[in-house]
Amino acid sequence: MKAFEEVQYLRKDFVFEYYSRIVKDFKDYEKITRKKMIQEIYTVYQDPKNIIDICTTRELKFLQTCLDGEADLKQGKYAWERNQLHDKFLISNVPEPAIYEELYDKVKEALDLVDWQSASDKDEINEFLVPYCKIQGCCFIFSVVSLASALLHRTEEEIVNHIRGNLLFNYYAYLTVENIEGTDQETLVATFNDFYSIKDELLEQRAKYKVSASMDFNFNDFASLFYNDFNMNNEKIRNFYEELIKLPFFYTSAISVIQEYALLNYDRSSLKKAISDVPNLQKYDLTDFFKLMDEAMDEMPSGALNGLTPNEFKKIKAEEKEFTDRKNRNYVKQQNACLNKKDVLLFYKLYFGLLDFTNQKFKIKPNYKIYKRLGINPQEIIDVVEKFWVEKNNVVTEFCMINPFKFNADELNLVQEFKKGFSGMMVLANYEKEYTAVIYKDKTYMIKGLNANIDEIIGYEELPKFITTAIIPFKGKLVYDGIISSFAISAGLGLKKMVENEYQTSLKFYHL
Repeated sequence: MKAFEEVQYLRKDFVFEYYSRIVKDFKDYEKITRKKMIQEIYTVYQDPKNIIDICTTRELKFLQTCLDGEADLKQGKYAWERNQLHDKFLISNVPEPAIYEELYDKVKEALDLVDWQSASDKDEINEFLVPYCKIQGCCFIFSVVSLASALLHRTEEEIVNHIRGNLLFNYYAYLTVENIEGTDQETLVATFNDFYSIKDELLEQRAKYKVSASMDFNFNDFASLFYNDFNMNNEKIRNFYEELIKLPFFYTSAISVIQEYALLNYDRSSLKKAISDVPNLQKYDLTDFFKLMDEAMDEMPSGALNGLTPNEFKKIKAEEKEFTDRKNRNYVKQQNACLNKKDVLLFYKLYFGLLDFTNQKFKIKPNYKIYKRLGINPQEIIDVVEKFWVEKNNVVTEFCMINPFKFNADELNLVQEFKKGFSGMMVLANYEKEYTAVIYKDKTYMIKGLNANIDEIIGYEELPKFITTAIIPFKGKLVYDGIISSFAISAGLGLKKMVENEYQTSLKFYHL
């Protein structure tokens, strides 16, 4: 059969769905006919390498059986290959699977060119990337690349090139450049094509749950997700699917809805009602079926839950509650966890002297006085602070030689101690009665606050928290420099446990 003859019997929206996946610069729906869509698809296929690139090895082997006239017509045999190849307008399924006449020579040429090892290598990448996108619904490419590189033992460059250039991956996932929320940065985003219309709903659900834990990666389960609607390696899901296809209705239309509910982790009441309202099912007792459906969907990974299944999410929430309750029981509000007022004034005198000297030396904020100035907004001098910590040793040495503010010998000795200090990203780990525990480069430092206990600045319930600050030795103690920048990063249970273990088992440093 010729594709141009068959296309007149196909719905335009069906043709457009797959045309827009195959042709890179596809035209708007209203501006193109079904026949023209097929023509543009076949323009892509004029390069036989594109036929190879848009097919899995399973599809290529089935095309070979079609060429050889050995296609198996048994019900259900090669159903996946037949459906995929038909959607790609490579074969007709009526009355039997056969390569479209317009493409026969190109398919034959493509099969003569196949490097089966290379095709298998591409399958391995797609069998991870495509199910990952399917589970997540949409995802940042940079996170996918680093994961795929680590798990598949391939370079990030190889994964990036595959994502950008492989026709099969781009058949399943639509790439867009989008802004990262809350920043001016842009990044590449992959959205699973079947879920593109519900992307906004997905992002709303993901923001609602704010799950920071990540899913486990099982290559066999990913491969099952690639070649099936669901993970058929899971017994509960497989049992549900077997019962679903027994029901006397067009079950394939229900599959896409079930997938969407699983992706979004929606309440299933409306889904059950919709199935119950199907005319052919209204006389059926669906109680046991819906029980199977709930059990199965509780095992399906959800993009709204960052790839976790509802069962995994419930388990993590229960563990988080237990962890939080125990942590709250052990919390003791800080007392005497900061310097006395006299020492605070001395610390600021020394530190602001150093910062003022840094500012003048490097001409960062001309005519801006820092030394002995009251009520400074830390954000106004953040560039000076950063420069000081970059040039710390030289600045302290030069400052002590010149002594621009006529510090006495004891004060200069304290200034010299600033050389031992350091700044950077740290983890605010825990509060003790008289100290705050901060983890930096696998060491736990017990520091004092300045004007106030630090638990009055960052609440205990926020711990552990990623912060940027500086730790400085001062009069036999460790203090922070009074400037804390925190990050809007929610610590998941795994990270919380890791920080707690590090805090409990590590040696505590009270001095440098």
